[in-house]
Amino acid sequence: MSQRLKEELAKELGFYDVVQREGWGAIRAKDAGNMVRLAIERAERQLAGTTE
Repeated sequence: MSQRLKEELAKELGFYDVVQREGWGAIRAKDAGNMVRLAIERAERQLAGTTE
């Protein structure tokens, strides 16, 4: 996952401020899981040819 995508997802999920202050190691496991879930959903939509 690219740094740009990770930052975009963190902003969308609302924990980018933590990343900026403390780094990626400071995010909660739940937030990391949500970020991966969202990335997978986006990839699936992209493969399906939708943009929602």
